[in-house]
Amino acid sequence: MKLRNFFIGMIAIAFAFTGCKTTTGDEPQAKTVKYVKVETINGSTTQSKLTLNGKIKEKSLTSLSFRVGGPLLKLNVKQGDYVRAGQVIAQIDKRDYELQVQTTKAQFEQLESEYNRYKQLIEQKKIPENTFEKVKSGYLMAKTAFENAQNQLYDTELKAPFSGYIFEKFTENHQTVAPGQPIVSVIDNSKLEAVVWVSESQLQRVKSDKESLLTVANAGVRNLPVKLLSIGEKAMDDGLYEVKFLFENKEDMKVAPGMTAEVTLMCMALNNQISVPSSALFHEKENDFVWVYNPGSQQVEKREITIAKGGSQGRAFIHSGLKDGEQVVAAGVHYLYEGQKVKLVKKPSVTNVGGLL
Repeated sequence: MKLRNFFIGMIAIAFAFTGCKTTTGDEPQAKTVKYVKVETINGSTTQSKLTLNGKIKEKSLTSLSFRVGGPLLKLNVKQGDYVRAGQVIAQIDKRDYELQVQTTKAQFEQLESEYNRYKQLIEQKKIPENTFEKVKSGYLMAKTAFENAQNQLYDTELKAPFSGYIFEKFTENHQTVAPGQPIVSVIDNSKLEAVVWVSESQLQRVKSDKESLLTVANAGVRNLPVKLLSIGEKAMDDGLYEVKFLFENKEDMKVAPGMTAEVTLMCMALNNQISVPSSALFHEKENDFVWVYNPGSQQVEKREITIAKGGSQGRAFIHSGLKDGEQVVAAGVHYLYEGQKVKLVKKPSVTNVGGLL
């Protein structure tokens, strides 16, 4: 009987201890320590490359036309010909324009003589003022008609406004052409443009361009310095912005419009421009965050940040929320919580690739 009571007492004590253990809520839960990779913030000025593909275009493609009309007497060029500035490209039959010059010249000389005679009379006050004004008006009209006839005769020759190549012919000899009708088009190859197209996120990098180098593989041109000419103010239908670079086309170069080109930009990031890997970012309730590592407590802190425009190549520029020297978790951000203790992943040595040893 005594032995039975002893066992019953021992069981009761065991239940009492067990009940205390299960009903107490003051015991801290065990927290998992995770290994994380961190990156130290460094906002110093850095230089990076941006390579863009594009096309070579002529700086100037101009259609030439006569200011007067008539039968086309001579067309002295063919497609592909090189012409120099001032060279006569085509000529209209001058016959009618030469006759017009002779007629207006005779009228002008007659009225000029009369004008000079009346001018002496008005100075001597021998004729009324209004009489002299009528003679003067006739003289000026004749002078204008004569000068206009001379200009029209001069315009019967179509001259190259600059040196370049004949790109296209629009008419042939002996055809009657009208004023303003295109005769030929001329390409100015003395200077060419390399045209590329960039996205909105690349605009700031293009604007910070410090040096641009052109490569045209099919022409044997590599790393030729080019000058930033213009950046489109408005995006095209595909959302891209047109950017033009200018360079001088030297005689020994074989670059031609239409060739495929590659422009490499040496871009400078803005001073104190902080960037983090895109994998360090996470989003909650319309806000962006990163995990900041505290070396003292070995814990992570959730930090709200503002992302700036212009990030690329797997990185995001940070406008506010971080400062130089802080450490952010670079990967695995969705598996952490506020105040969690973490350990840093050690960088593998050169002889321990992958950290397996």
